Amino acid sequence: MKKALILLLSLILIVFPVNAKTVKIKAVAVKSGEKPEGAVIDITVTVTKGNGKVFVSTSPYTEIDMQGSAQLSALTACDLLGLDFTKYNFYYEIEADAPIVGGPSAGGVMTIATICALKNLTPKSDVFMTGMIYPDGYIGPVGGIPYKLEAAAKSGAKIFLIPEGQSVVYVTKTIEEKKGPFVFIRQVTEPVDVVELGKKLGVKVVEVETIEQALWYYTGYTISKPQLKLNLAKYSDILKLLAVKMENETMALKNIVGDVKEANELIDKAKKHLEEGYYYTATSEFFQAKIILRKEYYSKTLKSDKDLENEFKNVESEIEELKDYLKKVEDNVGVESFQIVGAGEERVAWAEMYLKNAEESGNWYSAIEYLALAKERVESAKVWLSLLQTIEEDVPLNKEELKKRSEFYMRIAQSLIVYANSIGGYGNLINRAEQSLQIAQNLYNDGFYSGSIIACMDSMVETGLAVELIAPSGVFEDILKSKLERAEKTAETSIAEIEQAVTPILPVAYFEFAKSYYKSYTSSNDVRDAIYALIYYKLSERLAKVMLLVSKAYEERQVIKSEIPPFTPSKYSKTSIEKIKHIEVPGYSALACAIALGLAYYKRKKSRR
Repeated sequence: MKKALILLLSLILIVFPVNAKTVKIKAVAVKSGEKPEGAVIDITVTVTKGNGKVFVSTSPYTEIDMQGSAQLSALTACDLLGLDFTKYNFYYEIEADAPIVGGPSAGGVMTIATICALKNLTPKSDVFMTGMIYPDGYIGPVGGIPYKLEAAAKSGAKIFLIPEGQSVVYVTKTIEEKKGPFVFIRQVTEPVDVVELGKKLGVKVVEVETIEQALWYYTGYTISKPQLKLNLAKYSDILKLLAVKMENETMALKNIVGDVKEANELIDKAKKHLEEGYYYTATSEFFQAKIILRKEYYSKTLKSDKDLENEFKNVESEIEELKDYLKKVEDNVGVESFQIVGAGEERVAWAEMYLKNAEESGNWYSAIEYLALAKERVESAKVWLSLLQTIEEDVPLNKEELKKRSEFYMRIAQSLIVYANSIGGYGNLINRAEQSLQIAQNLYNDGFYSGSIIACMDSMVETGLAVELIAPSGVFEDILKSKLERAEKTAETSIAEIEQAVTPILPVAYFEFAKSYYKSYTSSNDVRDAIYALIYYKLSERLAKVMLLVSKAYEERQVIKSEIPPFTPSKYSKTSIEKIKHIEVPGYSALACAIALGLAYYKRKKSRR
């Protein structure tokens, strides 16, 4: 009898742990099957003291494993609140009446419920939401919104939160037409005004950009955040070091090779940007010129297969030497050196990939082109690593924690890629994201966790934009301009926050890079420049947030009660709705937009260093 009682008590403690905090919340999903139909699911989140484990139970099983989404929700909730993820355990129970399509679209709701459990808040039962969650607390786009809205309305929803920019979405309908004895089946893509659909169903549809905004609608609370401004001028000396070092190396190679028109044009642009104070932009342009000069140098000096093979060995040897050096540095990486070491590791990984491409190309010209890229990636890694000598003191980071965070981010990046592919995101951006994820995996396998984390941020930004930039051609630029304004502001705030504890060299470099392309866009109205700027604003913000998280530079955040929303709602949704009515043939975006994205990423592949 005594043994049975002990066993019963043990089972109770497993199911209902001591000091457990439990929150129940409803989410929406799309049922599995050929015909799209919304469904309401029940999610129960329990948080206890623990060691960073995440447990997930789904009934019935989902088509896509929700383990990754749950892990991300737990990690993001802790990061946003300034809590140590490794000191808690998280239990997620997902119940639905029918098989559903799982995955990232419930990530936002799960994060809200986790925050509520951690802060003893109760979410409102008449608020529903759909949206994936990014590691920095931003809410990403999802599919099936009209079907989810209808399901939420039937379950008593009064407010339905959707990702920013998705108040107009597209649904594909199958139409059957009978002509004589024949039946013709075709698919038509049509726009749906989700806000107007909500009005018909008695539900207020609201776009939200971040978890903090969604939390206010659910609870009336928001997470406290500092109000800070960024002073770029104080980083000029450091960024100028990069530019001048790259300029010297480029001009030294030019003296050997001679004049090459395309390289000369880039050098002139770089010198102009150097004078204007756009130091990282100048660094990148000198780097582009150096690649062109290196190809020219190889074309003149490599005369035989033996010459080519010897240069392969030389570059391979340089890569191995750098990797040996980085292994020692990675073991002692700190909050200041994390970004510099990570930047160096990432560039070495790209060099290694380009060298492999060169060896497998089977074509002399392609081999020389890839070899030049590999060589110059090695050189750019050295330039970045030279900044380590500017660090006067550093606080060591826990390598195991970096490893664990890298594992999380790789799973998240993979989940986002699967999702982006499933809803038809821009293929060239997704392809680039897959490359970045492969680089992250390679770095992880080599024990270079700093670089792996940075490569994961690349992948997540690229995948996010692959979905975010899906828009009708008539409103694409309106949405792009709005996103640029917001991206600049949020990136600046994030960098200003981390600079209170760490010198954010890499985020600032990318922020300055973005500003130069934003400036170019305002004068040229070239969409490629706008997309380029958006990529680097978002990347600078993500990197700043990652640095804040790995350095644990802030204390636990408090939640604050507010009677009015502490943010400005999106301004471009109404414009999108009005303009979309004039589009006769609805579809995703115009061919010109797709070409612009392709060119922007071709340009990025060449120029980013």
